[in-house]
Amino acid sequence: MNSRLFKSDKFYYGLFVVMLIPALLINLGVHHIFIHTDESLRALIALEMLLNKEFIAPTVNGLYYFNKPPLYNWIIAASFKLFGEASLFALRFPVFLAILLYGVLIVKFIGKASSNRMGWFVAIATITCGRILFYDSFLGLIDIAFSTLIFTNFMLFYHLGKKEKYFALFATTYFLSALAYLMKGLPPIVFQGLTIIAMALFKKNWKILFHPSHFLGALFFVVPVAGYYLAYLQVNPKPLGELFSTLWSESSKRTVTDHGIVDSLKALYQFPLENLYHFAPWTVLSVFLFRKGAFKELWNEEFSRFLALVFGLNIVVYWTSPGVHPRYLFMFLPLLFFMLFQLAAKGNQKLLKGIQMLLLGIMAIGSFGPFIMMSPALELGVHNDVLKLVGLGLAMGLLTILFYKQRQRRWIILGIFLLTVRLAFNWFILPFRNTDGMEYTKAAAEVVEITKDGNLFIVGGNHLSRGSSFLIERERGEVLNVRDTVNAGDYYISIDQFILHNSTELYRFRTKSTDREMVLSKKN
Repeated sequence: MNSRLFKSDKFYYGLFVVMLIPALLINLGVHHIFIHTDESLRALIALEMLLNKEFIAPTVNGLYYFNKPPLYNWIIAASFKLFGEASLFALRFPVFLAILLYGVLIVKFIGKASSNRMGWFVAIATITCGRILFYDSFLGLIDIAFSTLIFTNFMLFYHLGKKEKYFALFATTYFLSALAYLMKGLPPIVFQGLTIIAMALFKKNWKILFHPSHFLGALFFVVPVAGYYLAYLQVNPKPLGELFSTLWSESSKRTVTDHGIVDSLKALYQFPLENLYHFAPWTVLSVFLFRKGAFKELWNEEFSRFLALVFGLNIVVYWTSPGVHPRYLFMFLPLLFFMLFQLAAKGNQKLLKGIQMLLLGIMAIGSFGPFIMMSPALELGVHNDVLKLVGLGLAMGLLTILFYKQRQRRWIILGIFLLTVRLAFNWFILPFRNTDGMEYTKAAAEVVEITKDGNLFIVGGNHLSRGSSFLIERERGEVLNVRDTVNAGDYYISIDQFILHNSTELYRFRTKSTDREMVLSKKN
């Protein structure tokens, strides 16, 4: 333990990166697609883009989809092409890349403004917080890539604004906002506006708002977004009113405008409590926010003052909005964790040591987990299960000892420990979660087998889950369109209460989106 190797920061940084790659990739595609409705929706849209060879106007079961612009679906479609198939691994691979990029950018920007060590601490905390490491990192969702763009925007405001390179600042941030808009719709406009206000407050200069570079820079948002919609009108010439009203509805449905005052007031105390849990264990450092003079200390340092302004102005939108998903907050995590680490480093060291000893105790107990759970784990039939369990237990035990010995590197070691837990999760939990999804997958395969000799449609309203549609379309190699009527000899899927006249029922099955049974029939 006293060797030079174990006392090198670079050794632990390298070990974290080496552990991160298998922790994120092992069994990435093994879990079924029914765990999250948004993931299956992203997969379905990207698949239909490839099947239709139409990338400008997204569709779902052949009908135009307005809820989100298509940029992230292009990324998924590109991943499908890269891997040669619309596999679940290919669906989730862009998230793996986004996490790596997010981590690199956090180290770069935070490190440049503070210190390299702080940059690593913040990147490790962001990647290994509970919500990302044990949920969103293995789902093909937009939010990590989107948050990478928004976080980069925040940092460019600081670094370029500090140098007063206003044209570069506005051009790059508006262009990144355009990319973020084409990924998720209206929220980037709010982020851009509030962050400009934060910068004006930070620099105590409201003239920035009217700087000529601001108006020139805005063109870097307007031109690509307008260019996309001009291209869209060539594909779907109908007025854009429905599209924009849907985008507005998507952006406002969890805000006070949709939920009312009472629910929004409840969110004021529920929001911080829920997110302390979602972003644990690092949010345990939030106790340092309650130290006398904590906010004054943040305000007195330039970078933390900027982060406090950006965080404070932007987080209000979510704090007052009932039903906000934790994944919507990923772009704020580096800002929050930087401030928490900074306060912890300068706070009561007895309290900090107490927190670390609490974490040490949890790690020590957790190290026995693979041995305690040996018997039930062996029943799962995981390949090389004994070797994996013993290796996990020994690795967690060694990391616990290092955490105790290496006081200056405890946060890095905690991150590595969490990656080890993620490996255990990949091997012994992820493949066996949610057996209903396995049933839905088998049902989709049965539908494909029965209908392989004919046309297949959805009628009577689309009650089929996006996951089932994706699996059926992938195996049949064609879009599963919604139709009002079908011809003789065609197969169709409907809910159990909508069977066309003169049809033969062939198969009943369950799908995620409704409690009703779905029925596969053939028109006589």
